[in-house]
Amino acid sequence: MNLRIDEAKNIAYIALSGRLTERVILDAFDASVSSEDYKSGMGRLWDFTKADLSSLNSSTIRRMAQHSKEFPPGINDVKVAFVVDRPVEYGLARMFEAFSQDASTEIAVFYRLEEAEAWMAG
Repeated sequence: MNLRIDEAKNIAYIALSGRLTERVILDAFDASVSSEDYKSGMGRLWDFTKADLSSLNSSTIRRMAQHSKEFPPGINDVKVAFVVDRPVEYGLARMFEAFSQDASTEIAVFYRLEEAEAWMAG
């Protein structure tokens, strides 16, 4: 996991690569929001452009969405963007968005980093 904090943009950039499992993604989520550099209310931009999510299925995505709902305000009530570069990752990220509809987190999926940053700034 590569975590980069941009305080000016109020965004935590989380980049993962390779074939990912549920545990790797959940560990990255936990590590990013518990980092001493992460501030409450900071949006998160997940960069999956070098990742392979094909080992995940709908049950896994549902569990991951449930896990993310368990965090307190300042972690959940932020914007979260997923940046992907393949249709399979796009579909899985959209599935996560759908399973998270009842959460206070705004989620969107993009193919380009610049679009995700513009959405997060808006």
